[in-house]
Formats: sequence, structure tokens, C-alpha cells
Amino acid sequence: MKDLQSYFNQKLKSRADRVTRWVIGLSGGLDSVVLLHLAARSLPAGKLRVVNIDHQLQSESARWSDFCGRLAGSLNIPFVSHKVVVAAGASLEQAARKARYQVFEELLQPGDCLLLAHHLDDQAETMLFRLLRGTGVRGLAGIPDSRVLGQAELYRPLLSITRQELQSWARAEQLEWIEDPSNADLSYDRNYLRHKVLPLLQARWPGFARRWSDTARYFREAEQLHKDLAEIDLQGVGTGTGLDCNALMALSAPRRANLLRFWFLKAGLSIGERHIQSVIKLIAAADDRQPVVQLRGLQLRRYQGTLILQPEGKLLEWGNRPLTEQGEQTPQGRLDVVHGTGLVGLKSLAGVTLRNRYDGDRCKPVGRGGSCSLKKLFQEHSIPAWQRSSWPVCVVGDEIVALPGICICEGWQGEKKGSGFALKWLPTALSVRGDSDTL
Repeated sequence: MKDLQSYFNQKLKSRADRVTRWVIGLSGGLDSVVLLHLAARSLPAGKLRVVNIDHQLQSESARWSDFCGRLAGSLNIPFVSHKVVVAAGASLEQAARKARYQVFEELLQPGDCLLLAHHLDDQAETMLFRLLRGTGVRGLAGIPDSRVLGQAELYRPLLSITRQELQSWARAEQLEWIEDPSNADLSYDRNYLRHKVLPLLQARWPGFARRWSDTARYFREAEQLHKDLAEIDLQGVGTGTGLDCNALMALSAPRRANLLRFWFLKAGLSIGERHIQSVIKLIAAADDRQPVVQLRGLQLRRYQGTLILQPEGKLLEWGNRPLTEQGEQTPQGRLDVVHGTGLVGLKSLAGVTLRNRYDGDRCKPVGRGGSCSLKKLFQEHSIPAWQRSSWPVCVVGDEIVALPGICICEGWQGEKKGSGFALKWLPTALSVRGDSDTL
């Protein structure tokens, strides 16, 4: 790279008008130090911020944070450092990455652009690591140069630059950086690839990393085609609340698997062949069963021929708490209380409390002409069995006066439409995100 600064300036040019604040992720290593100096020389000082994440995994981590702070100070750029606690687990690298990106997401504001210093060697290393671990088209697409992160954008302007080019520029500019000793620890898979495997590939096939970068781009295009096809299939299979089982099984096996991967990915979960087979078994389960597949904080269920994906939740204990105009917000759902909506509502909140349903519960819905079991009401309103135990029941003393979102009971309705309190219980919906890349 003859002129790294000009290359960097050109890469950021298209984003300059829409970015309010540039946030530099600084670890103190070679790559991020070069990134910081490039940014400081080309971007408005008033729009720059530096963020350091101290993972507290090395005894020298506090000293490295101090180094980053002094470096940012020497360039007159605001600096902040955050300590994180990395969760213990099978993959320390993955846990550290998760903790780091969580802080980034919390710090970023609308209009921000987070700049990270991943380079071409990182791309080749990632592709090889994923290939050895076992992956599909999405995994082999490698590290994306940009993606949405929280309310902002993440961008990697150096992804086409080799580490050797970064090092040559840093030495020419007489920059100082920190060498993390853990980067030489061959017990980490990525370090083994970086120090033992990739040099052999480079010696045998010079320039292979740049060709792999082109391959990553081809895979990313293929991944986009997969997404486009999944969107088309979702139009015919999606029901608004889930996936129609019959329509899903009518697809060819590859299209079915592609749609399921896409659907789960929008919920933030990457699935493999084992999970897809679990879905097929769930669909094939007998009608009188209530099958469920547990998926890392999510539950996949089948109800009335529809696959429903929802957050895993515990039973909500209402405990006879008073019903107020503020309603209730819980992890399992939200109870809305709205006065004067034009609908038939509960005439008063005085003395009304909330409890869970009991076996044998019955009430007298307005206009029904008699009593009815809560079980039958739930069935008529297509309320899944697993949601019924946490559904709020409004009572005065021992009498049921309303079932939010389902009915108001005789004698407890407002005198005219709009005069009472409309009640609605909204079980927590699945949080769906557009892009789930984690790098």
C-alpha cells in the first residue's frame, strides 16, 4: 500500500456526511494504533471519540488501558475505558468478544460509526477457522466490512490491508504500540492458525489472503441470494405469528433448511443441521402432545399447525396485586389499561386485583348469556396452553370481573362504550433483529 492515509480517507469519504461521531475501538495493539492515527489525521477532532475495553484477562491490562488513554490524550481526542468481566466458558475468545461488543452497543448513539481495525490477515484467519470448525455459506462469507450495531454502524476500513502493510506504515511513522503476550499463546486456536498454519500457506501460495478476500465476497453475495430466497418463501410460509407447518414441509429440503436458518437468525440464533432435524421431529409429533424444543433462551413450539418461537419464560405469579391505570410491565408480557377507548370496558378499577387462573374457573362474559369456563374462552381465542397459566385474571373478591384481551364480565362493564377501562394483555413477543453478524 503506497499511500495508506489516502486509501483510508477515500474509504471513509462516502460516510462523512451521515456520521455524527466517529468512535475508535482502541486496544493498544498495532492494528488499532494505526487506525487511530489515520483517523486523527483525516477526521474532524470534534467528531472523534476513543473507547478502550479492559477485559481484565492479563495482569498488565490496566497498564494497557493507561497507554491507550495517554495516546488519545496526546491527540486531543476524548477517551473512555470500560472494564468488563468475561464469563467463564469453553471459549474464552468468544466470551471476551461478546462482552466487548455489548459495551460498544451500549455506548453507541444514533449517527455514530464505530471503527475497528480488522485487516486482511484477520479475514483469512477467520475463514480458515470457520472452515475447520464446520460452517456454511454465511460462515465462509468471513468478516463483513460493515454492519448495524445497536443504534449505530460498525465499519472496518482496513479489511483489505495486510498486517505487514500496517506494520510498515507504523514503523515509517515511528509509532508505538503494545504487544499482547497472549497473542503468542498457541493453546488458542486462532493463534495456532496465525503463527503456524497461515505462514505455511503464505509461503506456498503467496498472496492467498487477498484471493480469499475475493472468495469471501463471493460467499457474501451467495448469502444475500439465500436471504432473498428466504424472504420469498416466508411470504408463503409465514403466518404473522410463526411458520405454517404444512407450507414449510411442502418446500424442498434445501429451501426448508434455508428458510429455517433465516428465520432463527432474525431472532439472533444461528442453527445447524441438528436443530433443523429437531424442528422436523416437532412438526411430526402427535396432535395431542405439546412438543417444545429448547434453544438457548428460546422455545420453539407447535400450536394449531403453526411453529411459534418465543423467549423462554417462567410462570408469572400475579399474587393478588391491585389493578391500576398504570397497568403492568413484566418479562412475560404487558398489561395495558386504557380509559375511554370507545370499547366496552371495565366500569371501575376500585377493588380489582390480579391473580392467576385456577382449575375450574368460570365467568359470565358480556353478551354470552351464561357462564363459561376460562379454558373454553382461551380455546376460542386461540391462546396457546403454555400462555394460559400466566394470563392475568381480574377479580373483585372471589368474582371474576374481566379476562384482559378476552372479555369483560356481566355487571362489570361500563354504562356505555368508551366510559370504562379497556384491558389488554400482550404476551412478550419474540425480539427479531435484522442482522446477526457477531464479528
